[in-house]
Amino acid sequence: MKKIFLALALICGVYTAQAWNWVYDQAALLLAYENMTPAAQTELKKYLGEDYSKQVQTFQKARKAGNLLESAEWEQISLDMDLKPVVADDKNAIAQLEMAVEVVKNRATKSNEEVALAMHKLIELTIAMHNVGNISLEEFPYSKEDFEFQQSAGGYGKKEKFRTRKWKHFWSYGFSVFHSVWSADMHVRELKVCRGRNKEQYMAGSIRDWATDMGKVVKPLYEWAGPDCYLSRLAHSQYEELYLDGVARASYRIAALFNEATK
Repeated sequence: MKKIFLALALICGVYTAQAWNWVYDQAALLLAYENMTPAAQTELKKYLGEDYSKQVQTFQKARKAGNLLESAEWEQISLDMDLKPVVADDKNAIAQLEMAVEVVKNRATKSNEEVALAMHKLIELTIAMHNVGNISLEEFPYSKEDFEFQQSAGGYGKKEKFRTRKWKHFWSYGFSVFHSVWSADMHVRELKVCRGRNKEQYMAGSIRDWATDMGKVVKPLYEWAGPDCYLSRLAHSQYEELYLDGVARASYRIAALFNEATK
């Protein structure tokens, strides 16, 4: 069935979200699975297979190989001046997530391929909406762009050197180099120890509430960060915590969506 699903995705040009590197994506899915109800776990394996944890890796590889078409609109979360999500049509992550939940809820009337695709969207789009680089705020127009900034390349004070980086790429891969030898399971253990106490808070609310929550998280960042800004070593370390909070939020919220859709 998984081969059929992947083939369908390739034929139809299904997008896959640009989020973190696949180890963090896989960790998010593993932690989500741990927090799913038995019914949700059963349904996940039914449609995505026993090796469900490798689904993200499979699609990330397909994306990098150019075998999956992407839609930038789908992975973007646009928030207005009040940090409310802008959902003008179905070409955005919020609408796609809400529709995917309905497909899973009504899976008895859907084909296996439709349900598998909806589950994949629940995973990939929830991950995407918790990546700072995918959040755009009306108050800060440049947040919609993949602008260039200066990142510390080592050293402190007068000796500190900087290099030009792309904002969206930074939030997808900029922190993964620090733990490049860590496995997905190691990241899961770290996330549970450091952020597990917040899981009930993270799992509560709706998809749109979560989008607003992410807006509140990133607004202080965009109050100073923008084109040509400088990110020092100290700032880089501070924002790794924001990055990991996004992974944790995504993990627990994937679980919340599956639990709700399969009860």
